[in-house]
Amino acid sequence: MPTSDVIIIGGGIVGAASAFFCAQAGLRVTLLEKRKALGLLTTSASLAAFRAQFAEAENIAMMRESISFFENVRERTKLDDADIGIVQQGYLFCTTNPQVPARMKARVEFQHAHGLTDVELWDGDETRKHFPFISDDVVGATFRAQDGWLSPNDLTNVYARAAVRDGAQIFYETFVTDLMLSGGHVRGAQTNREQFYAPLVILAAGPYAKKFAARYEWNLPITLLRRQHAAIKEHALIPPHAPMTIDADTGAHWRPEARGAILAVNTDEPEGEPSDNIQPDWEFPALALDAVIRITPFWENVAEHLRKGDLDVRAGQYDMTPDAKPILDEHPHLRGFFVHCGYSGHGVMGSAAGARMLADLMTGKMKRDENAFGMARFEKMDVGALEKMVL
Repeated sequence: MPTSDVIIIGGGIVGAASAFFCAQAGLRVTLLEKRKALGLLTTSASLAAFRAQFAEAENIAMMRESISFFENVRERTKLDDADIGIVQQGYLFCTTNPQVPARMKARVEFQHAHGLTDVELWDGDETRKHFPFISDDVVGATFRAQDGWLSPNDLTNVYARAAVRDGAQIFYETFVTDLMLSGGHVRGAQTNREQFYAPLVILAAGPYAKKFAARYEWNLPITLLRRQHAAIKEHALIPPHAPMTIDADTGAHWRPEARGAILAVNTDEPEGEPSDNIQPDWEFPALALDAVIRITPFWENVAEHLRKGDLDVRAGQYDMTPDAKPILDEHPHLRGFFVHCGYSGHGVMGSAAGARMLADLMTGKMKRDENAFGMARFEKMDVGALEKMVL
């Protein structure tokens, strides 16, 4: 009869981060993963980038905290050999729309006012001075050098190794079939293997979280959308020291990866159902290449010489919330049942700070009214009036 203080359902990067920070908080942790290894679903399909350039104070604070963790991962985890493949070559948002630089200026001023003082605002000429491959049509950009990318699988395993060292147990090929409840409280989880007992449960099941929560009359405002990215293995024209480069007008983006690159653009997608096997479209690389040419025209020359064997495409699911922010909260009626999901594509970059906040919420270190990522925000939100911004 395995017994612990907290059971975590799901072994992606968010579940692994939750295990680490709960163990750091002194809780006895059991993590249950239905697959043979950690991070095999959305984590492995991630673009793996991180940035602090957000327009909301709570997102800026979350990502700054997470990035600090990534930068100091060996010290924070006390694993001397921790290597998460961190690359900090920056995030560059570019626009060709003459009306956008004024909005960029206002956003940078907001970011500076909230402690993110290293974001730079450039005109088109300044942008091309730093990165000559940028199109002559670009009229403005913002840049932050400390943004970048990392290896999500390595980070997931670092979280897990440090958690296990601190006493956490991880069970693989263990599928949760039901929660065990008593008197409005969580008592544990029934699985395909055996029963696990704990007074706290964290649902960190990514795309599967909404359906699981609905069984306990918890309606999470999550929409699942397929997202894809194309990988180009190697090409001499791809600048290896480029930043993550984003077309702020369309959302198309790319970044170097070894001697190649990863490219992505959001396509119109219907709401999906959770799946272990999200299939990509093999024509997607052509769509992504066509989209990134607009602000970085060298891609046209790259595209002319690509062969099918030079390309790969992967797909996963975003668990989107109405405001594209995660949900960290406790069930309104079942005490001890917490959710940690809804990152809307930002799970890698938000994993450290989000897991720390959830651990604080569970242990009482954080009060519920101090939680900017709770469900209460949706009660006040006019979802139809939300302004959708690419930046």
